[in-house]
Amino acid sequence: MNIKLLLFAFFIAASVFGLTKSAVAAEEPVSSGYSLQDLLITPTRIVFEGNMNTTELALINRSDKAHTYAISFVQARMSENGEIREIDKNTLPGPNDRFADTFVRFSPRRVMLEPRQVQVVRMMLRKPADLTEGEYRSHLSFRLIPSAADAVKPDSLGRGIQIKLIPIYGVTIPVIVRQGSLKATAKLSNLGIDPKGLQGKQSLALTIEREGNRSTYGDLEAFWKAPGSKEVSVALIKGVAVYTPNAKRTMLLPLRHPRGSELHGGQLHVRYSEQVNGEERVLAENQIAIP
Repeated sequence: MNIKLLLFAFFIAASVFGLTKSAVAAEEPVSSGYSLQDLLITPTRIVFEGNMNTTELALINRSDKAHTYAISFVQARMSENGEIREIDKNTLPGPNDRFADTFVRFSPRRVMLEPRQVQVVRMMLRKPADLTEGEYRSHLSFRLIPSAADAVKPDSLGRGIQIKLIPIYGVTIPVIVRQGSLKATAKLSNLGIDPKGLQGKQSLALTIEREGNRSTYGDLEAFWKAPGSKEVSVALIKGVAVYTPNAKRTMLLPLRHPRGSELHGGQLHVRYSEQVNGEERVLAENQIAIP
């Protein structure tokens, strides 16, 4: 993985498409001028497989303030609707939980980023010789450490100082270790049209069913073909995962008509595909008629 090329691509995209803090801040929770979009992490997913045992990721402070982050591993599970929920430290692991944190090392564990500064985090895999075949996953957490100036300020009435309780915001990325020759298959089922699905918009409901000993990860896209017309893309969600040990994930895809109205008539063809060595491989596909 070439971090320099990734960073170069990001800065080119930022200059061409205007990917600035102000463009996204309205949709993010803000505390003391901090937005989750202030921190850019690339890549957003780490997979150790084959002979790979080292890698890097980059942290980029896109804000105009210095921020400090604590980096640590947390354990998390995926719910059936795709929500990633952190497992409480006092909760015992389930029989099918396999975590990667015990054999993945990283450095540094705390970083202070000046505005527009980049910090590289290096990661190393040290698998035990007797590691059981399967997929192991933990999540690398990046949590903002509020500054003392943000937490303490003078009292407006001159009676001393005030202490502010500041929420600790953070983001996580999955770190996956694969041991052995692993395979997974997928199937799309329970397709249906919900007229008022996601955010009150016409949506496609479906279930991704996974089988095998590794997770699936890919893009979910829907193509609509109206009678007498060419097929067009009407929905796309990138980076859809079904993590082990989950056997399925339910989804709602908002559908967008090329002319702004709802879809009526024709066929909806849905495809779930992954990238393998730069080439697209279809994991599953199905179709449904639209009344």
